[in-house]
Amino acid sequence: MGFFDSLFGKKKEEKKQEVKRVCPICGKEFTGKGLDVHDGTICFECWDLVLDDFESGRMDDDKEFYIAPIKAAVLAKKGELAADKAAKDVKPEVCPICGGKMPKFMTMEVKDGYICDDCFSKFNELEKYGETDKELANITLKELSALITRADKQKAANEKRKEQDACPICGANVSEKSIGSLWGDIKQSVKDEIPKFVLLKDNQKICAACAEKVRLLYPVKYARTYDSEGEYTGAHLDTLNTITLPEFRKALEDVNVKRQQLEKQYGSCEAVISVGSVARDFDKARTNPGKKEYRIRGKILLGKASKGDLIQVNRNDSGFTMRIERLQQITGFEEYSGNNVDSVGEGYYAIVTVAEDTSCIYPGDNLIIV
Repeated sequence: MGFFDSLFGKKKEEKKQEVKRVCPICGKEFTGKGLDVHDGTICFECWDLVLDDFESGRMDDDKEFYIAPIKAAVLAKKGELAADKAAKDVKPEVCPICGGKMPKFMTMEVKDGYICDDCFSKFNELEKYGETDKELANITLKELSALITRADKQKAANEKRKEQDACPICGANVSEKSIGSLWGDIKQSVKDEIPKFVLLKDNQKICAACAEKVRLLYPVKYARTYDSEGEYTGAHLDTLNTITLPEFRKALEDVNVKRQQLEKQYGSCEAVISVGSVARDFDKARTNPGKKEYRIRGKILLGKASKGDLIQVNRNDSGFTMRIERLQQITGFEEYSGNNVDSVGEGYYAIVTVAEDTSCIYPGDNLIIV
């Protein structure tokens, strides 16, 4: 090392000039590493054009990872891009998807053209419900048109289904399951509470609220079927299952006449119960022998009986009053017990529990509840 080299340091070596290579696909010079394929090296600019084609499996790396097929893919991609550019050079007067009028300003662009505001709104719905994972700029007119067509058909089908699942009396939803997305495949469930319904003889669904209006004429009954060994099976029979929709509409009129007759017979009251049987509540007697409670089993002929209501009994020119402590609704008189409820409506069977002596009440009596 010379004196000046040791004093000022060794002169830096000149940087080697990178070798320029010519891409066998596009013919442009490039420097740097490039992408090595089986029979040469191509520039990354060409590779970026077809990268998705290779990664999405449309080409077999082992058989197609050569210059010739890659070049064909690059030329096809460039032709596609040129066509997209040519298609977007002139804005159409009408939307190529729906035929609607195109806005003068802020036209929404897709990959190969333009769409109107309505179709853009539908794209947002498709995106919201997961019907497409493409950005607007990457979706073609053909792809978007197919998605919108499918979504519109699904929406129409859902609207028809909603109409079929509407109670013909009040329009309430009587579908057996919740309705999903209005766009294509069901992606999101609508968490609407679906009311129970009654199926008429002609398979028409009537919502529970409308069915209650005619229970005075068409109650739910209980029946037993016996096998050869004498064992029985209980079944709940809804008498509404035996009538058609026209007959149900007539029942809505007939029930008002029947109710007016009963109101005229019994006067102003909360309800009238027809007594089937009276007995002590032995379940409570076992747990609390000192407390005597009695069960009145029967059918609500009129109105609605509720906990806390008073029962009026007239026997031998004497009047008795007792308060309803508990209520159970049953679907037939033969049932031993039912569901604890706050009230029971007309046409249904009930177990009314009172804490007073019921020796003044007999089967066949009609009791006034106030």
